[in-house]
Amino acid sequence: MKEILTQLKQHEVFSALSDAELASIEPILHQEFYEEGAVLFDVGQQPNYLFFIISGSLRLHLTNNEYKTLNKGQLFGEIGVINADFRSGTVMAVTPTEVICICGNRLFQSEYVASNIALKIVRALSRRITNYLRSKEQISTKEIIEQGESDYVEFKSTLRWNLRSDKKDKIIENASLKTVAAFMNANGGTLIVGVDDEGTILGLETDKFANHDKLLLHLTKIIQDRIGSLYIKYLHFSIEKIGEKHVLRVDCTPSSIPAYLKDGNTEYFYIRTGPSTTNLRLSKVYVYIKERFDKKSNL
Repeated sequence: MKEILTQLKQHEVFSALSDAELASIEPILHQEFYEEGAVLFDVGQQPNYLFFIISGSLRLHLTNNEYKTLNKGQLFGEIGVINADFRSGTVMAVTPTEVICICGNRLFQSEYVASNIALKIVRALSRRITNYLRSKEQISTKEIIEQGESDYVEFKSTLRWNLRSDKKDKIIENASLKTVAAFMNANGGTLIVGVDDEGTILGLETDKFANHDKLLLHLTKIIQDRIGSLYIKYLHFSIEKIGEKHVLRVDCTPSSIPAYLKDGNTEYFYIRTGPSTTNLRLSKVYVYIKERFDKKSNL
């Protein structure tokens, strides 16, 4: 158990605890092992535990069809425990997985955990929950740009203009559409146009649209033509002024059906692999779609 406590100490929720305080919560901890395909908890179940992953990989599948992969060193299950509400998703082992189970009920009972120690843990958990509940639409575009590109954020200098050849370029358009499709096929994300890879705000003037309405109409049209009209409902467009320049922001939510990008007579399937957009090989598409979009296989 000493090694397990050392691992917990590395996590932000427990890092503020002294070694003695951390050792004092040992009575509310136990280890569990889950075989591949085993369900840790399901929608509607009472949230009795927090979980810390020692090894392996899990999939969290939410009722809105969003999913997330959980790996070694991650903590989950806190929203249900803090709210004392039913689980809002299903967690299943993707590979054989070992976890530490932290009893949420006993966390709030002073005979098991001293009140001052429980308060430290609850405060840390509450900060995490607050961050979860801030939707992407609530986070300012300026803040997103300052944080830089990530698994869920990508910048593009222009929507349609090739800065090297100084002319319109379908390849440039497709670069943004690839990102949009990949976000919808994965866990969602935000595309910001008018910002270079380093986070420098270039603005939208280079794209040479008559006005911002023309830009938004053009974006809507190329999405409808090359991805499909059905996918507009998963996207939210906005043009925002930051300093003296404007940027285009596209918030993408996970789609309930696979999104393909058409290029001529060929359709491509894109996903996010870390901070990159990847064209998935045909041999891999079926497996990915079954895991991502087949609700029965995810539950």
